[in-house]
Amino acid sequence: PTYSGELMQALKSIPSFVLVTDLRNLFDPATGIYSNAGNDGRAWERPASIELIRNDGIEGFQANCGVRIRGGFSRSGDNPKHAFRLFFRAEYGVGKLRYPLFGNDGADVFDAIDLRTFQNYSWSFQGDSRGVFFRDQFSRDAQLDLGHQAERGNYYHLFINGQYWGIFNTCERPEASYGETYYGGNKDDFDVIKVEAGPYEINATDGNLEAWSSLYTALRATPVTDTTYLRLQGLNPDGTVNPTYPPLIDVDNLIDYMLVIFFGGNLDAPISWFLGESSPNNFYGLRDRTGRSGGFKFFAHDAEHTLLDVTQNRTGPFPAGSSSITKSNPQYFFQRLATLPEFRLRIADRAHRAFFNGGPLTPEANRARVARRTNEIFSAVVLESARWGDSKRSTPFTRNNEWRTEVNRIMGSYFNQRSSTVLGQLRSKGWYPTVVAPTFSQHGGPFDRGSTITITAPAGAIYYTTDGSDPRLSGGEPAATARVYSTPVALLENTRLQARVRSDAGVWSALNSADFELNQNW
Repeated sequence: PTYSGELMQALKSIPSFVLVTDLRNLFDPATGIYSNAGNDGRAWERPASIELIRNDGIEGFQANCGVRIRGGFSRSGDNPKHAFRLFFRAEYGVGKLRYPLFGNDGADVFDAIDLRTFQNYSWSFQGDSRGVFFRDQFSRDAQLDLGHQAERGNYYHLFINGQYWGIFNTCERPEASYGETYYGGNKDDFDVIKVEAGPYEINATDGNLEAWSSLYTALRATPVTDTTYLRLQGLNPDGTVNPTYPPLIDVDNLIDYMLVIFFGGNLDAPISWFLGESSPNNFYGLRDRTGRSGGFKFFAHDAEHTLLDVTQNRTGPFPAGSSSITKSNPQYFFQRLATLPEFRLRIADRAHRAFFNGGPLTPEANRARVARRTNEIFSAVVLESARWGDSKRSTPFTRNNEWRTEVNRIMGSYFNQRSSTVLGQLRSKGWYPTVVAPTFSQHGGPFDRGSTITITAPAGAIYYTTDGSDPRLSGGEPAATARVYSTPVALLENTRLQARVRSDAGVWSALNSADFELNQNW
């Protein structure tokens, strides 16, 4: 009775996918993919129709496709709500799906799409009161907000042959075709590395392991040197580009990916606590072999074991990758590079950007990110409750009780404390300096000609530049273009202001950087 007046609104609150297939394709005891969810591969793909019915009046689509069960642990026979992967092949009618599933900023041509659902901390599978249905999507959205490509996704109702099946979530897969879409070139040029569930070992699902092996071999050497660090980025020892050095790793992407892992307290990626910290899990690594888009980039994937314990520390070090390339992973690469002072300061710079000045991992930004998603599914959760709330117990889990309680915990106590907790963990590892970074009287944005910016810090000398360069040279000396701050900085044109503090002992703070845009007065 509490929700009966909201059901029609809930049905129309998000778009709907309608999957239609012969029921035997799903539930035949011998050949049905739902009844035999543990089986995978082309032999366990069945013909179907998929239709998108949008809730905003815009035309959707209908396409014939192949359907398989998606997932690993979630294939359990005790799980009544499986996820799906849809394949678009010429044998079914269309070789590709052509539709802007993710709006103007995302891909609009697909060989396949994933309809994932919520397994860990779910109502349907585990009967867990902590089901909020956005843990994985939060990490993916955070990676986008940090300025990188990531696995885009949105929420949908799913109907199977007219039967309501609950809330599902689209999820891009950073495979070769994804690389072609977002980084350009040809999909045949991309290496894609992921973990094979079961043995929990890495393999190349597209391309090969040659570049990955070179990266692993270089970072396994002891000690890792600054020359190695630069060469892996395609650079000479003086920092200039060397076209004969293939870039093997995107350093900023790696650091920001790990910040997402640390912030979420991810227990199952890229190294799994459930596997004794000795095996990798749940990540994608992608690289264009031509080097056009730089080195390997990493993607948050299947991040359900997150946003749990506000004190969780995932900074390691963990053993996975230390003995064999089969267990290698981005956190192992991060740990090896973190032996270098230059890389540690780069961690500090990226962390400062993320955790200060309204950055993507500040409490206010995290709350806004979750609010976008909870507003999106607020009514839909009523139907998830009606369909699956009593899957594992007689009294249903409901939106106004369990769902709101867990959402409020994450939005409140978790986000209130987590940013400062992770910063403390970085400091304890020596990855964020104790020297306090400078602050600007206005942190970027529009300004009037002749405005001045005051730079302050509690101790040390402030060095700044207005040409977008780093006030500090690699190795620790002030840059030739850096000025020692003494009076407010006058702004006359569009400016990137960058500043660091240098302590009396020669220790540098993290970089504070802000872009200022001149107001045009006509």
